[in-house]
Amino acid sequence: MGIKPKSSRETASRSGVKKRAAVIFHPDKTARRKLTAAIESAIMPLGWEPTLWLPTAAEEPGGEQALRAIAQGATHLLISGGDGTIREVVEALCLNNLGSKVTLGILPAGTGNVLARNLKVDLYDLNGAVNRALHGNRHPIDLGLVRLIHEDGSRAERIFSVMAGMGLDAKIFEKTDPKLKKAIGWFAYIDGGLKSLPTLFERMDVSVDSRESRNLKVVSLIIGNVGWLPGKITLMPDASLDDGILDVAAVGPRRFWNWIDFWGRVTWVSNLRENRQLRHLIDQTADVKTLENLSGKKIRVTPENPVFIQLDGDPMGSILEAEFEVQPRAVTVRL
Repeated sequence: MGIKPKSSRETASRSGVKKRAAVIFHPDKTARRKLTAAIESAIMPLGWEPTLWLPTAAEEPGGEQALRAIAQGATHLLISGGDGTIREVVEALCLNNLGSKVTLGILPAGTGNVLARNLKVDLYDLNGAVNRALHGNRHPIDLGLVRLIHEDGSRAERIFSVMAGMGLDAKIFEKTDPKLKKAIGWFAYIDGGLKSLPTLFERMDVSVDSRESRNLKVVSLIIGNVGWLPGKITLMPDASLDDGILDVAAVGPRRFWNWIDFWGRVTWVSNLRENRQLRHLIDQTADVKTLENLSGKKIRVTPENPVFIQLDGDPMGSILEAEFEVQPRAVTVRL
């Protein structure tokens, strides 16, 4: 990630602060008995304060638990869940200026685990993930802040750690049945996709930093803090969690062969794009209407018609405008 990590083995006596872990876990996605055994066996020899166990619920999906944990002296937040649970936690930390109060450890237990994959967290090694969450090196990462104007005129500030999407992807998340997703995982999005196909293209005015606004015809507009998706799909090859920049992918295939070009560019061609000597040639010969990448610290999006938006896979309803701004080094993850 390009950051020199800080020392990971700070002791309680050195800092003068008694350490305490808090586990924020999604009860439907977490193997509680296995997780408890892994965490308690790792913490018991350390002499820390008793571990806090804070399950999420529909009415409290993670943020309130994070605030309560800090109020009770937690120094390490361990998050067992998916990208949505992580998003709720970091939103509470960022909007309450508490990002420096704790470190985060990710114990992947979601459907996509996109943040964990981009941080190269092993999805299947629970003991290793717990050890890194407690003792790993400290890596500050960026977050994305978005100011929304909803279709009903209400306004909201939200945080995302992975990516925001407007258009087809957001509509798919909006139309996907949560019960079906719980039962069959990623396959549930196929059903949501079929329900979303009648309206494919959207027009949006997009301005990046101080550059002139552009009107883009897109299937989806993605604002990303990371570039890699499950299935080795790379929408934004230059995206990094610690570069102080948000990346944009304007996805706009028009015809069947454009979709072939698109899937080629985001799958096998992406491996070639890591070679900078080949990147220029690929970009020069690519169809910009298929996939266009932009980047900046501030991005304003105004759709011609209300569009759905999703943040880290969580549907956020229909909006009239969205203004994005990077939040550099907003939280610290142990890896």
